[in-house]
Amino acid sequence: MTSHSRGRALAPLLSLQVRSLLCGLGARRDSGRLRVLGACALVALLAAIALAYLWALGSGMVAAGAAGAIPALAALAGSLAAVALVFVKAPGTVFGCRDYDLVAALPVSVRTVVVARTAPLYGFGVVLSALLSAPLYAAYFTSAPASPAAVAAAVAVSVLAPLAPAAAATLVSLALTSVAVRFRHAGAVQLVLSALLVAGVVAGSVALGRASSGVDDVAALAAMGDAAGALSVAASSVYPPAAWAAAAVREGSAAGLLAFAALSLALPALVTLALAACYPSANAVVTSGPRRRARSVATSRAAASPLRALTVKELRRIGSMPFYALNDCAGLILMVVAAGAIALFGVDALLASGVINGAQLDVRTVAAMRAQVDAALPWVFGFCGAMSLTAGPSVSLEARASWLMLTAPVGAGTVLGSKLLANLVLGGVAAAISAAALLAGGTSPLLVLQCVVAAVGMLTGFASLSLAIDASRPNLSWTSPSEVVKRGMPVMVGSIGGVLASFGLAFLSVTAAGAFGPAASAAVNLAAPAVCALAGLATLRAVARRGLPGPGWGE
Repeated sequence: MTSHSRGRALAPLLSLQVRSLLCGLGARRDSGRLRVLGACALVALLAAIALAYLWALGSGMVAAGAAGAIPALAALAGSLAAVALVFVKAPGTVFGCRDYDLVAALPVSVRTVVVARTAPLYGFGVVLSALLSAPLYAAYFTSAPASPAAVAAAVAVSVLAPLAPAAAATLVSLALTSVAVRFRHAGAVQLVLSALLVAGVVAGSVALGRASSGVDDVAALAAMGDAAGALSVAASSVYPPAAWAAAAVREGSAAGLLAFAALSLALPALVTLALAACYPSANAVVTSGPRRRARSVATSRAAASPLRALTVKELRRIGSMPFYALNDCAGLILMVVAAGAIALFGVDALLASGVINGAQLDVRTVAAMRAQVDAALPWVFGFCGAMSLTAGPSVSLEARASWLMLTAPVGAGTVLGSKLLANLVLGGVAAAISAAALLAGGTSPLLVLQCVVAAVGMLTGFASLSLAIDASRPNLSWTSPSEVVKRGMPVMVGSIGGVLASFGLAFLSVTAAGAFGPAASAAVNLAAPAVCALAGLATLRAVARRGLPGPGWGE
């Protein structure tokens, strides 16, 4: 195959992969104009927040006298962003592809296929690196001379920084995926580790907030810049190419820039050649699945009921899809973290530290607000419960296997009830852990009861509502689970409705506490979640009574 024919074959494959990656990120051709505008506005808002934060970080480093460490930090930020993108998108894009048989039948070389699948990841990595590096370099050049050579070196480093780490991350992701597919419960292990990571980040944020309370903005900014400078120095010592990039920007080192460019261009080329050499075998290993051991089949003493069997099936699906579980169980993780923070530090200490609202309160003010705090506290747990709706997209997630659900020899109430029950099992475990933590921390049993009732009641009501919406109009033709897990109408209605209801009922409870005393707020906190739960269950029961539609349902 000549180089001209390779180029002609590469162009449409590259275009296909770029569009596929954009579709996986939520951009679809058939999306309405309003939806596209909303998505663009959301992306612009998130980008503006990231730019503002990195500008503040760079300004803090300049204020702390650590401006010389900014180039290394910029290279590190771009590299980490590209690595994160590769770890998320490489499985299923570069390897483990469902369409490998179709790709293998194309009249193109394996090397062309590998280039077409890896180049978009490198390109998006470069875009992320430029986005993250720009505000850091803007802050850097406020204290350093912005000569044309320095600016050109900064631009070159921003473009080259993510290439080598992304190439290495591709190999690491391939190795980890090859090992993970050998384990039957790899999804559950990944879910537990991800949940621990989220809990650690939240706990670290709380601890950082308590440590920085009472410090003025200038000192906090300087401290943040000092810490970032220490981080960039450590990164330069661990990752020498970051030091080469920093030398090229700060000192105009041509040798450093050439070495950095050579590594950034050579490593992706070597990784592409290595993947092309073993691409068929690598895909076979990644898609092989776990090895099953021969085990004797033991008959159970009593056959499981259909409801129990379907509930176990739902729980297994949640555990096997970390993306699904983390998106729809994030509130449960926050619930446990909040209960742990209250048990360890106490509500009074958290309010006095300024972690919750950024304003420090003295002991007298906190004591005077005791009735209002006790009235609003259960709705923190109600808010977390209303955000945890695994039942919301559960009907749509059946997708091509929906015919099994439609032809199962059980009623619609059993099918939908199993999906709701799986959600309640997870919520019940989180509520039980939170209750135990609160009781161990000295919270009164009545207040703990209100917290549990609010969490379980809000979860039951809005999970039932979202499940009823999904059962009425499921999306069985999705191409990516994120379409129904993150952007589906049932999840959006349930989550937004739960959040608004939690804030509204919290305001009602606080008002009742101020007007009629703690007994009135306790009555609101116990009765309102029960009403929400009963209303949601009534809606779901009405949908279940109509039964599951026949063939073509959801199309």
